[in-house]
Amino acid sequence: MAAWICKKCGYTKEGRCKPKKCPKCGANEAFVKEEKIV
Repeated sequence: MAAWICKKCGYTKEGRCKPKKCPKCGANEAFVKEEKIV
């Protein structure tokens, strides 16, 4: 599973799919994927 980080505010969401909108700051398409190291 990946972690998605908002480039604008730093909010982190775990999941397979990229969020469309940040629930914290409202930015659209601002997420970058960070792979989890197991």
